[in-house]
Amino acid sequence: MTELHTSRLVLRPARPGDAPCFALGVSDFAVARWLTPLPFPFTLAMANDWLRLAPANGPDRSMFIIDLPGRGLIGCVALNNELGFWIARQHWGRGYAFEAARAVIGWHFATSNTDHISASAHHDNRASLRLKAKLGFEEVGRDMRFSHALQHNVQHVLTRLTRTRWQMMESKQCA
Repeated sequence: MTELHTSRLVLRPARPGDAPCFALGVSDFAVARWLTPLPFPFTLAMANDWLRLAPANGPDRSMFIIDLPGRGLIGCVALNNELGFWIARQHWGRGYAFEAARAVIGWHFATSNTDHISASAHHDNRASLRLKAKLGFEEVGRDMRFSHALQHNVQHVLTRLTRTRWQMMESKQCA
């Protein structure tokens, strides 16, 4: 079971006991409105199922619980077809999503042979788009996706981070 550590966070596999905090975090509409594939409201039963079906963390498919020591589950970062993440609203603005996503991206590129990671965000989700740009993602297109929370199609900005760009950005951070 892969577990990653940053200076402030533990990124770990989901546990059955995470369901109440997971459901509480994503059933806040301020969070849910940005999570295109998740239904709203998101119930405890849905959280139990979601976590039970979470992939074992491997370089090609992963879902890490973002655990703030002393506080517990504050969000989630996943990498399947795309990188995705959420942070409970009371923890917004503290850099946790950037820290967690950066750790997962670094781990992914270190343990896989893929040449890029894709991600997307609602066109008006400025915080997510800024975070992705800070991580090195570049816009590669746009499409429409159905948002279950909003119950209509939403324009998404499609982004991509190449291994080469990641390595270049990481080498500048270390210099």
